[in-house]
Amino acid sequence: MNSTQQAHDAQKTLADLRDHLARHDKPIAFFFGAGTSCAVRVPLPGNGDKTQPLIPAVAGLTKIAEKDAEDLGDKYSKAWSAIDTHCKDNKQDANVENILSRLRMMLAAVGKSDTLSGLRKDEIEKLEECVRKTIARVVTPDLTDIPSNFPHRKFAQWLVKTSRQNPIEIFTVNYDVLIEHGLEAERIPLFDGFVGSFWPFFHPDSLRRSEAAPGASWTRLWKMHGSVTWRRVDQDGRLRVVRGAPDPAGEMIYPSFQKYDESRQQPYAAFTDRLSRFLEQDDALLIVAGFSFGDEHINNLVFGTLENRPRTHVYALQFDELSEDSDLVKRAYQRRNMIVIGPRTGIIGGRRAAWAPVESPSFMDGVFELTANAPTDNGENAGDAEAKEGVMKIGDFASFCKFLESMTAG
Repeated sequence: MNSTQQAHDAQKTLADLRDHLARHDKPIAFFFGAGTSCAVRVPLPGNGDKTQPLIPAVAGLTKIAEKDAEDLGDKYSKAWSAIDTHCKDNKQDANVENILSRLRMMLAAVGKSDTLSGLRKDEIEKLEECVRKTIARVVTPDLTDIPSNFPHRKFAQWLVKTSRQNPIEIFTVNYDVLIEHGLEAERIPLFDGFVGSFWPFFHPDSLRRSEAAPGASWTRLWKMHGSVTWRRVDQDGRLRVVRGAPDPAGEMIYPSFQKYDESRQQPYAAFTDRLSRFLEQDDALLIVAGFSFGDEHINNLVFGTLENRPRTHVYALQFDELSEDSDLVKRAYQRRNMIVIGPRTGIIGGRRAAWAPVESPSFMDGVFELTANAPTDNGENAGDAEAKEGVMKIGDFASFCKFLESMTAG
């Protein structure tokens, strides 16, 4: 890891990614997680010199949801703690999405006269509703105060300057409307699987058959875990999923087993199938940003396809350095077509190594930097001003969008 021979060439890695993105004939899609939303930063109230995420990451959202649960009363606070423990006992992150999943499993299991985690069925329903409403409130901020050139709009500015044989597809597990806001600001035609004008309804056939969807100039957006703008309505005795104004109840927020169970009918199954179909295309490229690979169902789909489709490639842009025991690292070691780009190291061709400290051409500005190499425990490099190490910043969605912006500059 310390020798030059073992290091990965940061310049070549970014140049390869740039070349992939510049190809007009290549099927390209993006997969966005919560990290892309928290890349939008606004001034901190009372301290304009500092900023905070407009929408917090999952950890921040979990703290807010826990506080709202505590405000319901002592028994709800204790129930949250018990569910938190259950998650950890099952080697799951005790985040708001897994807690919401467990609440729904509890609702499916509990009888009217039973209790689970100290709550009756009606009380579990109350806590589950509280979590849903918290998520809906936090991910539906006032968008009038955000900077005009926020990262999602920079992404849209790159999109509008590209010409492609195939439509760009964006898969996201986020519930907010930041990507829609950014694309519409640049007047990019957007198709999300819903059709109509009064109450647009979900039309699954448009995901299966290309002739049933708009042409390649329309960007596709597939919201795999639901959206604050979706709800269910009863129309003439038929239950339909429609899109409209944000729903404060968060009715169609489904980060849980239910999206593969009772809601299998649509739209979750259709979006999962669409991701599978995309990855099975010859020479397909998926760019993953702001996603920690914490969804087992999506992980199995992506990694399974990579194993069977060696010409399909995935670039996983990571904000934080990954530990050796993380699932993504283990899987990347086994699949040469999975490229993981972390701040200090990358996994390319199934091999993990630090980034080579090289001079940075202009297209790497903002996404790669050279820093002084910290001395080791035995004093190695101490006082050596020439010792450098490379740091990748492209895992920050804001930096990634600047990278895209550099491709169309001039």
